[in-house]
Amino acid sequence: MIRNFLLLVFGLLIIPAAFGQKDTATIDALNLKSEILYTTDVEKSIELSSKALRLSRKINYRSGEAFALMNLAVANDIQGNAKVSIGYFQRAIHLFQSENDLENLSYCYSQLGICYFSQYQYENADYYHQKAIDLCKELHLEGDLANALVNQGITFTYQNKTKEAEANFKQAIKLYKKNDQLDGLGAAYNSLGKIYHDQKDFKKAIAYFERASANFKEYDNDYNLESAYLGLANCYFDLKQYPIAKRYSLKALHLSQKIGAKEREVFAHEILSRIYFEEGDYKKAYQSLNEYTILSDAIFTQDKSVALAEMQARFEVKEIKFKQQIQSEAHVSQLIVLIVVLCVILIISVFLFLLVRNRKRIHLLLEQKYEMTQLNLEQKEFMMGEIHHRVKNNLQMVHAILDLQARDLKDPESVKLIEDSLNRINAISLIHQKLYQTDNIRAVRMDEYLRELVDDLVHHFRKEISKQIRVHYDLDDLNLDIETALPIGLIVAELVTNSCKYAFADRESSEIELRLKEEENKLVLLVADNGTGKSNEQNGTHFGTKLIQTMSKKLKAELVETSSNQGLKTELFISNYKVYHD
Repeated sequence: MIRNFLLLVFGLLIIPAAFGQKDTATIDALNLKSEILYTTDVEKSIELSSKALRLSRKINYRSGEAFALMNLAVANDIQGNAKVSIGYFQRAIHLFQSENDLENLSYCYSQLGICYFSQYQYENADYYHQKAIDLCKELHLEGDLANALVNQGITFTYQNKTKEAEANFKQAIKLYKKNDQLDGLGAAYNSLGKIYHDQKDFKKAIAYFERASANFKEYDNDYNLESAYLGLANCYFDLKQYPIAKRYSLKALHLSQKIGAKEREVFAHEILSRIYFEEGDYKKAYQSLNEYTILSDAIFTQDKSVALAEMQARFEVKEIKFKQQIQSEAHVSQLIVLIVVLCVILIISVFLFLLVRNRKRIHLLLEQKYEMTQLNLEQKEFMMGEIHHRVKNNLQMVHAILDLQARDLKDPESVKLIEDSLNRINAISLIHQKLYQTDNIRAVRMDEYLRELVDDLVHHFRKEISKQIRVHYDLDDLNLDIETALPIGLIVAELVTNSCKYAFADRESSEIELRLKEEENKLVLLVADNGTGKSNEQNGTHFGTKLIQTMSKKLKAELVETSSNQGLKTELFISNYKVYHD
């Protein structure tokens, strides 16, 4: 009898433990398979990770839950759901810290850095990559350290820290080879290819991209293989070898659609539209451009909608708490009044108590009101940034349509008018691009804006007049409001266009000087060339001259034009402007 009882107790203790071990093994297998699949089949990876998450929570398996959350974060980032991804990463980091699993915590830091990078938040990305690097060095994890160095190096390239990025990639390659971790070499090769592409060293870039694609193929890494194909497509496009560029672009498009990586599909459509355009296949160029615009807007709108919903929820919670606080304070005040009436002896004590309490209450209410005001301002600035982004996209579409129309026109005068309009549209579009790409949506950094605007114009006319045009810049670092920046941009575009078209016909060397300085509470804008001076015989509608005069009046500017056989100099002394200081 006693023997049977002991066997029963033994069975009750052992059998549940055996089933628990079986469940954790199942969860680990699901997480491993999900990690393998998120570079080839994102939807399947999410399905497996979600199942692993449910099972882990059911049996309170915290390590399995952390892995499942991290896999869901990576898969959602690949799909372009950045806000959802960051939420999963933060929960996974909390679990890894509570379990003291430092090795996987370092990997999670590195992946969160990649997620912030995909959202163009480079400072946040660099912060988490550095945390991963420091932890890997502390734990002597050379393989994971190499991966973190590559990820940080990619962020460096987008922060214009080219030397630091190249050093990171080369150090990572040494570590990969030292530890026989050859599947990591592809990412380092691919990143070096991008650096050399940006430096216009296409021979080296193609060599590294080909090494990367071979490595990605060997280890079935379709997600990064698509990136290598896009790199090769860009190199061959810049070399004007459009058939080869198109072949790699189509491969990249097929892979991105296969694995469901929509943010990568956007880049494939964008380069295909440029290739078709150069080949003269305008119908396909327009179709690819349209797909690019639709996907870009879809990803942008999805992220912004989530952010707006979060801000709205925060605002509503604050408002409810604020009302509850007011009601609570009203009840307390009534109670205090009753106590004062009933307890005359304690009037002085109660008065001092109320004085201190009211000061705290006013301070608290002012803080709450300030927070609510800040939330409203954030929401408005958010919407303004979205508006600038959409205006820029719409202007780009108008630009593309007019460009296509100009190619079909036979009348040179009509083509010239459309090209002038395209330059003006580009000046306006560039303003909106600069506004939504910066944190300050009210101001335009004029030195960057004018350099990019004039470089685009000179690059366009250099082909048309078959001459090298040199531009000398002397620009103050000024942040101007859009009401000042836009007229200045249009005036500069008109003056530089006129110089490129008419000034250098009889000149061996072609030079343009552009200056924008703040002097004695005035902005001084100067555009000059070393051409033949202004001729009264220039044909045209003189619309550009009227535009310059109108914009000068808007700026309350004094317009001074000096023409000689040494060239044309135009100066504007602007009194109506607003400067934003960082």
